[in-house]
Amino acid sequence: MKLITKGRVLILLGIICFGLAIYQIYFNGEEDRFAGDSAAALLEGVEAQITNTVTDMNPTGEMKAVDVDGQSFIGIITIPAIDIRLPIQKEWSDVNAKTSPCRYKGSVYDNNLIVAGHNYQRHFGKLKDLISGDTIIVTDIDGRQYYYVVTYTETIGTYDVDDMDKGDWDFTVFTCTKGGANRVTVRCEFLKMIAPGSGESVINEIENKVTDN
Repeated sequence: MKLITKGRVLILLGIICFGLAIYQIYFNGEEDRFAGDSAAALLEGVEAQITNTVTDMNPTGEMKAVDVDGQSFIGIITIPAIDIRLPIQKEWSDVNAKTSPCRYKGSVYDNNLIVAGHNYQRHFGKLKDLISGDTIIVTDIDGRQYYYVVTYTETIGTYDVDDMDKGDWDFTVFTCTKGGANRVTVRCEFLKMIAPGSGESVINEIENKVTDN
């Protein structure tokens, strides 16, 4: 009887563990979906407030921000290689990061911006797939587009905070690995800035419309 009872207990425990695993997969999927939908809605609000009017070609210091649904945003990050276009929140927090990537520190104007985001599939889940030569674009609230090229990818321990802004990198973007043990960290160098209304900006806009069609 003891062997039978023990066997039944083990089977029951196995069923419970399997059920918990299925629930965790479902929960993670729902959280990922919510994060993607939230970011998409916020992106529309940020895009609607981009002025596309530049009075200063070489700004410095803090980036201008706009508010959407009670949250503050400094611009948009676009990563064509992994089909990502997301709003960037002004300040990092666990709560903010559940809806979109956040500024960890720095500014595009001072060539030291660091952006962090969760590894949701519709956020930075594919960041690890970037390779040297890929392009990342940060668009500020005035419509300036700052182009960066990926030059180096590294893995940093979760608690090695000081290593995140170590080195003379123009732009860094990172996310946690599965389980959160480490951070996938992508280092970039500045390529160029395209101001709204410039010749290159107009050409890009025409090319984008042709591609969309």
